[in-house]
Amino acid sequence: MDIVANSDILFNILALIPIGVFWKDKDRKFLGANQMFLDYYGFTSVEDILGKTDEDMGWHIDPEPYRSIELRVINNGEIVKDVPGQCIVKGRVRDIRASKCPLKVNDTIIGLVGYFVDITEELAEKGRLSVLSMTDELTGVFNRRAYSEIVEKYAKQYEKDNTDFALYMIDLDDFKNVNDNYGHEFGNLVLKSLCKSLTTVAADNCVLFRYGGDEFVILHQIKDADEAVVMQKRIQKAIDAPRNIDGIHLSTKASIGCALYSETLYLTALIERADQNMYKMKKEHKASR
Repeated sequence: MDIVANSDILFNILALIPIGVFWKDKDRKFLGANQMFLDYYGFTSVEDILGKTDEDMGWHIDPEPYRSIELRVINNGEIVKDVPGQCIVKGRVRDIRASKCPLKVNDTIIGLVGYFVDITEELAEKGRLSVLSMTDELTGVFNRRAYSEIVEKYAKQYEKDNTDFALYMIDLDDFKNVNDNYGHEFGNLVLKSLCKSLTTVAADNCVLFRYGGDEFVILHQIKDADEAVVMQKRIQKAIDAPRNIDGIHLSTKASIGCALYSETLYLTALIERADQNMYKMKKEHKASR
């Protein structure tokens, strides 16, 4: 009987286990991950993460606790187990529990190996989270109540280390006509389709909310204002993409208002400015018809 190489056994184990496994170098940059990890975050290839840190990926509102733990593992050889945390996954904040240990070659630490499990549903079952009260029943994305809670975390992170963030207020143009012409049930299908597109754009560094009716909000930590401009264009492109819903071809349009927290420093002023910018665009859309 042929002897199976240890590397082949390890490869198959990593492919089968139902937890996300990853490994990094001494600079905390990803060297690889298993398929479960990639599927969880929605990556099509490991190339999407290679050479990047958690901060580069932008999937933590506050990355410092995770950075601190990984440096302890790499610099001090510590093993950490079942550390609770949160990450942004496909436009939502998820609860996880992670374990990490040094990656050694000839007793020399060259990086770290870690794994995580998603515990969002587990916490919900124990009553520590009120998932249903934070979720929009129609679309499955976060609702306005969730926005009020999560935006506070973004503001606190700005106070902590000046990490700026953008708020994009999105309002569908002429959505009433869709409901009037095709019915509210069809209109609901349009909203679901739109959320699917916006979730793809939000990916793992933005959080998506249904703010009410045909209004949506996206929160996005940024390094500079140019990054917000690029994201707004991506959002617009995703919304404008042609849709085929129940055999009906439909074009959706939306007005988007963007505001930066650094420009206002107050959450009420932030959403008011985004709202004003959104209505300004809506007027421009109407004037151009």
